[in-house]
Amino acid sequence: MVSHSARIYSQMAKREGFTVFAVDAFLDTDTRLAADSAYQWSAMLDQPLDHAMHALMPALDAFEPDAVLVGSGFEAHPDAYAALFAGYPVLGNTPQTIVNVKNPQWLKATCEAQGVQSPAISVTPPTVGDWFTKQVGQCGGGHVERWQAQSIQDASTYWQQYQPGQAVGILFVAHADTYNLIGVHALHQHAGSYAYAGASRSQDAALISAAHQLLAALLPALGLVGINSIDAIWDTQTLHLLEVNPRLSASMRLYMQLPLIQAHLNACDQQALPALKPPELLASHRILYARQTIDASQLNLPDWLEDQPVGGHVAAGQPLCSVYAEGHTAREVEQTLRDKKTQLHTLWGTYVCEHIEFNIH
Repeated sequence: MVSHSARIYSQMAKREGFTVFAVDAFLDTDTRLAADSAYQWSAMLDQPLDHAMHALMPALDAFEPDAVLVGSGFEAHPDAYAALFAGYPVLGNTPQTIVNVKNPQWLKATCEAQGVQSPAISVTPPTVGDWFTKQVGQCGGGHVERWQAQSIQDASTYWQQYQPGQAVGILFVAHADTYNLIGVHALHQHAGSYAYAGASRSQDAALISAAHQLLAALLPALGLVGINSIDAIWDTQTLHLLEVNPRLSASMRLYMQLPLIQAHLNACDQQALPALKPPELLASHRILYARQTIDASQLNLPDWLEDQPVGGHVAAGQPLCSVYAEGHTAREVEQTLRDKKTQLHTLWGTYVCEHIEFNIH
């Protein structure tokens, strides 16, 4: 498992009976416990991966993987992914497929050809209207900003027109000429930015139906295989596609009881998929971010806290940990999250908690 954070995928793979080697940027306590062996590749946080592969490859060679599964981190580094794909048994999308779907002009043109709604795209600074700036290949939403004339630009900058509505995610497994919808969920964003801060599973019948329509129309033109996800805006009973995430997704946390790793492997090998029965309960997970540097070694960490840091300091703007809740209703789920937030306030005190963005309201 190679990802910014490999914890979720490692836990799922271990639960499904696989021997796991986890490679990620944080190597938190949960990842260390889930994996049989692990390697912290901090280059994923802030370095061009094309120049950091020399550090990763000896670790992979020592493990001799039967399969390499990839989460976030490579979309903006196509040469690094191509090297990984050429040198190891990567089960996932081809390098060219990733280059295609992360090219905003290619994706917009494909959406138009397939009759899928998506906001307008520009590769030059727009002069009229409400727009976002984005960076080609980036993920997680941290690169997204509302466009202002003085915003910093570089060669990877493009513009996407603002689309009102609810941000949602669509998680699916692409298999030969068809697909299986795993689920749809509301996306939560880090306060003051558009960075990913969690997701809440949805059972909205209209949204589920619209997701099926979008996938049926678009997937034949994308060439995706295995588990992938789509970010979209749900507005007036219509989905407007924002981005395609051609790799494993953090939203898989909402479906951990399903054999999703085996489903991904089977899809990539063009084998029949295991049964993927939709979960009956609603669920949500939220990521807690540090507002300023926090000494995690001083925190009392309850067993139910996920992505627990391994001591040391967590820098401002970085994820600290995450929380998860299930329930029969959305109100029940939100109340459980608020109860956990209250417990953390009791354990950590007001001063520490004032320096944490909980993303729980």
